[in-house]
Amino acid sequence: MTAAALLASSRAVLLDFDGPITPLMPAPANMHAADVGRAALAGYEATVEPIAATSDHLAVIRWTGVHVPKALAAVEAACTAAEVEAAETCEPTPGSDELIRSLHRRGTPVVIVTNNAAEAVDTYLTRWNLTESVLRIVGRPVHRPDLMKPHPHTIEEALRTLRVPPGRAVLVGDSVTDVEVARTAHVPCIGYAKNPRRGKELREAGAEALTDTIAAIVPVDGP
Repeated sequence: MTAAALLASSRAVLLDFDGPITPLMPAPANMHAADVGRAALAGYEATVEPIAATSDHLAVIRWTGVHVPKALAAVEAACTAAEVEAAETCEPTPGSDELIRSLHRRGTPVVIVTNNAAEAVDTYLTRWNLTESVLRIVGRPVHRPDLMKPHPHTIEEALRTLRVPPGRAVLVGDSVTDVEVARTAHVPCIGYAKNPRRGKELREAGAEALTDTIAAIVPVDGP
């Protein structure tokens, strides 16, 4: 089944945020978010060498939750602020805004499932007048980085809201982690592959279908 056919046959659509909807954290925004997360650890006598060079602010949050939990609230707040700042200027992934609007017109509910903060997603949706087209945002669990994907928490929360069987929903994601969490939750996954290498990775991880553009899976509205 093609990616477009899989999406069209689904009763509900789960969308990852950073990538399928918008490139939220391209360089240098990604390093800025990681830097402010590391800066929030100052004063906690933390040895940050394991995360000193990463440009992944989510890795900083995960590491803090395990090694310096008393600093977690401060690190999360700093990273969330950086995400919101990025959401104030980022552009849609081509076709993503029309995908969300088209699904809404068809009566297919959309839930955003992401390791980013819900505040950042809400900022983006408001900017692009998409808030009414999204049923729910299931963002990064506050103070619980252990529940970020690939843990199935966000997917399970979305399914509870949607009240559809896992096999009748579909997740659109651009990472191996997205495919892994979809398989854990028994939800079919469309892999958004921006290049052949990523496509190979997503296919090998178990994605049911691939698309190299989001525009290619926008449902065609009937007459």
